[in-house]
Amino acid sequence: MRQINFNDLSENRCQTLLIFYNFVTETHLLKSLHTRMNRELNRTYIWTKKLAKSRYILLFIFLFFFLDSCVFPFPTTVIFITVSLLHPVRSYHNAGIATLGMVTGSFLGYAIGHNLWLLPNGNFTQLALYFFHHTPGFTDLTYHYIQELFVKWGYSILALSVILPVPYQFYSITAGVFDFNLLAFTFATLLFQGLRFLIFAWLITTFGEAVLPSLQKNLKIIGIICICVILIMFILSLL
Repeated sequence: MRQINFNDLSENRCQTLLIFYNFVTETHLLKSLHTRMNRELNRTYIWTKKLAKSRYILLFIFLFFFLDSCVFPFPTTVIFITVSLLHPVRSYHNAGIATLGMVTGSFLGYAIGHNLWLLPNGNFTQLALYFFHHTPGFTDLTYHYIQELFVKWGYSILALSVILPVPYQFYSITAGVFDFNLLAFTFATLLFQGLRFLIFAWLITTFGEAVLPSLQKNLKIIGIICICVILIMFILSLL
């Protein structure tokens, strides 16, 4: 793969781009992403189908999405589709419960990130200072640079969470760490995640069981699109 010329970039931008570039090229991201997602899709579908028979399934939906948005990753898309396919008439109800779980859980995730990184007076915590002192290339200047990017592209980043196979806790904790406006974060979570589940609910009630096989068949295409979108946004942020 052709090497990128970093000569015209500032030091902080160069370091950030190098980290991302190496991550994509050296870990064979697309191949591993496709293989892992296929495996997890099948595994999750099986145990979710068993769980969906419980009378407490709505509570489980809320808990899964709550935890996914703050502390523990769950394959929420597969869970939602599987549960809704078993009872299509409940799809929109499930969408409401899932959105509620995501929004409330994201508050906790935001609080975790914010309190671990920043003190009430705005200074850095000891944990943050430890990272600054012991992580090569990651200083308070790098932090403020990334914070500027997050503020600039916050809504776009949260919109991408709809299609990227990344637990929402990453976004909620990161928003807290970089002190993203809480009201704006709440609105974006409600809007984008709510639309995500409403679209899935509509697809399920319209196309039925054809949704899941189609999703599994096109995982590689989805992964490629996600990487391309991330690269485009990152290049735009450097302009």
